Amino acid sequence: MLDVTIVIVALPAIATDLSGDLQSIQLIVDAYALTLAALLLNTGALADRFGRRRVFLAGLVTFGAASALCGAASGATFLVIARALQGVGGAMLFATGLAILGAAYHGADRAKALGAFGAVFGGAVALGPLVGGAIVEVADWRWIFLVNLPVVALAIVIAHRHVPETRSPRTRRVDWVGQITFTIGIGSLVAVLIDGGDWGWTSARNLALAMTAVLALTAFAVSQGRGAEPMFDLALLRNRSFVGSAITAFATSASLFGMFVYLILYFQKVEGIDGLHAGARLLPVTIVAFVAAAGAGRLSAAISPRLVLTAALSCSACGLLQMTRLESGSSWTVALPGLVLCGLGFGLANPTVAAVTLAVAPPDQAATATGMNSTFRQVGVATGVAAMGAIFDHALRAPVGTGARAAQAESVAYTDALHRVFLAGSAIAALGAILAAVLVRAAPLVALPESSPQPDIAAAA
Repeated sequence: MLDVTIVIVALPAIATDLSGDLQSIQLIVDAYALTLAALLLNTGALADRFGRRRVFLAGLVTFGAASALCGAASGATFLVIARALQGVGGAMLFATGLAILGAAYHGADRAKALGAFGAVFGGAVALGPLVGGAIVEVADWRWIFLVNLPVVALAIVIAHRHVPETRSPRTRRVDWVGQITFTIGIGSLVAVLIDGGDWGWTSARNLALAMTAVLALTAFAVSQGRGAEPMFDLALLRNRSFVGSAITAFATSASLFGMFVYLILYFQKVEGIDGLHAGARLLPVTIVAFVAAAGAGRLSAAISPRLVLTAALSCSACGLLQMTRLESGSSWTVALPGLVLCGLGFGLANPTVAAVTLAVAPPDQAATATGMNSTFRQVGVATGVAAMGAIFDHALRAPVGTGARAAQAESVAYTDALHRVFLAGSAIAALGAILAAVLVRAAPLVALPESSPQPDIAAAA
């Protein structure tokens, strides 16, 4: 998760060093999210069949190698390709991490584990800009990728020694039709979301990609419904809590990730501060998200996950709305209450979404189910960054003239563009809160004794 946001504050330095334009620089963020979204379900299904630890270790190796390539990039196109490869490794890690935790912990211990997972998840997202800013200030931007290498090496050693191997007890054939159609469908969909505004929403290229996405995802749904051994059990989509948790994952990512990107750009472009100080201003999000996530795992076992997820998205919606009070020339602390609320919403949402997903999924499909849920999260990241980028860019296209008045007008235009990003994010979060309230189960998740087996799908649902 750190690599989703760590590049944000380094984008100006990367653009200058590699002579990249706005579109290629946005792709540095989106290429990672695109491959993550397209491959999460595939890698989850493969992990259930061949072993979750095996796929996890392969993901670490791939992620580390791609990070080295990112650090050695000689041009913007090379960096975008390396980021896409990094997303392949990231997909393996996302799809297997929660499934490994679900198999290793039960009852109250699982709640604690998910709380710790959510705390690290939320903290990494919000810490990314600060860590990236610090690295850019004291070293070359390439170190924001190279710093992954010792972390990956340590993780490989720990996973090899201490993580037990788990897989589905049923041996199933690889669903190649499902794998291929889903990858093509999600990849085309995310590509439309990322570049649709630049190409023109009604352009031939955009319409062709959109049609490809519709046809491929339709073929995927048909193949999963008729196949003898599909990689994704469509029965999960009949479970309202699973659907509600997936929508929550999407809405949380779509509403907040775009805000992170363009708020950082606002601090750097309008206020003229460096990446380190811009990232430091997101520390309230980090701290609150970390604390909230640490307690959210237990919270979902004690009270209704519907209440937790609805409250989480409502906090994000209210926080984004409050941040529209930020004006050109005002102190950034005007937006501090909104940042705190966004951190609270983000921290509450992530471990609760994970807990609901693991509770309603059969144990033999744990990685597939968490992969599907993470797919919604990553499509939300790509959608949020792309949609907010289109809104932000459109607001900045008005001519501002020349001279001192032009500088002031540009500052006002940046502020207005940022307000539109906040309002769009708030609307997404508010809609997500409504759907979570309608779909997610009202009863608390059952807290099983530590010696109990994993919950049966019928009982959990």
